[in-house]
Amino acid sequence: MLFIKKREEKLIKIFSISIILVLGFFLRIYLIDSIPSGFFCDEASIGYNAFTILTKGVDEFGKSFPIFFRALGDYKNPVEIYSTVPFVALFGLNEFSVRLASALFGIFSILAIYLLCKEMFRKSDGKYYIALFSAFFLAISPWHIQFSRVSLEGLTAFVFFTTIGTYFFLKARKNKNFLLLSVFLFILAIYSYFPARIFIPLFLLGLFVTFRKFLFKNIKFLFLSIFLFICFLSPLIYSMLFQSGLSRWQQVNIFTNPPHNENIFSHMINNYLSHFSPDFLFLTGASGMTNQFITRFSVNGIGELYSLQSVLIILALIYLWKKRQKQVFSILILWLLLYPVGTLFTADKIVQPTRSIIGVLPFQILSGLGLYYLLRLILKLKKPARALCVTILVLIIEFSFLNYFDLYFNQYAYYSSGYWGWQYGAKKIVNFFSQNEYKYDQLVMAPEFNSPGIFFKFYAPNNCSKCYVGLPDNYYNSSSKQLFAVTPSYLETYLLKQQMLKFENLETIYYPNGAVAFKLGKFIQK
Repeated sequence: MLFIKKREEKLIKIFSISIILVLGFFLRIYLIDSIPSGFFCDEASIGYNAFTILTKGVDEFGKSFPIFFRALGDYKNPVEIYSTVPFVALFGLNEFSVRLASALFGIFSILAIYLLCKEMFRKSDGKYYIALFSAFFLAISPWHIQFSRVSLEGLTAFVFFTTIGTYFFLKARKNKNFLLLSVFLFILAIYSYFPARIFIPLFLLGLFVTFRKFLFKNIKFLFLSIFLFICFLSPLIYSMLFQSGLSRWQQVNIFTNPPHNENIFSHMINNYLSHFSPDFLFLTGASGMTNQFITRFSVNGIGELYSLQSVLIILALIYLWKKRQKQVFSILILWLLLYPVGTLFTADKIVQPTRSIIGVLPFQILSGLGLYYLLRLILKLKKPARALCVTILVLIIEFSFLNYFDLYFNQYAYYSSGYWGWQYGAKKIVNFFSQNEYKYDQLVMAPEFNSPGIFFKFYAPNNCSKCYVGLPDNYYNSSSKQLFAVTPSYLETYLLKQQMLKFENLETIYYPNGAVAFKLGKFIQK
């Protein structure tokens, strides 16, 4: 190996990847139930459906063990929901149990990228270092951590199954049986997240072209793999053709929702190119892009990747070109070119780091390779210069990571808890309603959340039968005992219109930044 003696290699390899996995575990599990602050409706829907599958064997609408789950106006993929079931069984129905599956897929992805890089660079003397560095960058990746700590319909599952599926595809060059396992894992990726339905077939087509000689030499396994691929996909194909499997597509695609003042082709080109914007990747991230107002997608003040990675990625591409590693170069370039396709056909004019989450992988692999190449160049310097360069490099990585850690764990909650963020407050409202339900005829929560009704199901699955979503404009009845949860701005406006009423405040819910989120109380005649 390049840096250490052979007799020390094995222990250092095990120790190093273990430390990286522990770091990745901590960054994805630490305070996962409270950071980010709030709990989005998609998370509540996934958790509640996992709960009903566990307790009754049906989804929230009574369908027995469905493949696709009707929820919140579309159909959710099954992997995230069924993966959440055992954790709900172990820890109950709460934020921790719902987010845990996503976090674990994120942690498994760190190990998967390590294995993939070892196989991808198996002919390189530095394969273990490239693998370790790539795993390290994924472990501390702002992009990956952001979605490993929340449960948003299989993003990290998509990343994990694609990574490990690619690994076994490459391993199949030595053991043909792995080709079938690879197909199964790619199928799980497709059933994890909607954009995978576009990315995976195109990615597999690219792998087929790159490794056509190997595949045609094993024609029986190739045809068996294609047959299994089609068989496993048949429920999805049926759903798309005869049920409502395309409901989400119909909501977001550019063809039924054409852009204003722009033709479809130019919109698609701009959408595609924006994923390679330095601002998106290295400077501001999704939160700093033009027209982006949703704070759920990334923290302020940092790119989806660290700035240093821009240099490392360029070095990696130079290294691959010089070493003429055509297959590795082809896989990574294919991956990079295809990663924006999940957003390409959507009507959104902003970069969506959710739909393009699969791009997190090639960028970390290239960063790991670039760091390896950079260290090789540094080792050629004289000893004082070498020590100085290594020290500077370590300090840059350390500062970048600690800056991100502060941005996410200390600052993020102060601006991401409102409506365009994680919509903080539903838990406290429902809990207060449940505790006081016996005192009232109706308990009414303002519709200040996406699909607010799901929170009654999630936080009070066996209670809150008198709880409703609405506003005093529609629900207030002077002859009924009522409890309302409303925002301060709405309350002020309503009282101006209803000057014969006053509001008796019983509970105040505050955002993490100290601003009042909701007031809970009752209206009484002056």
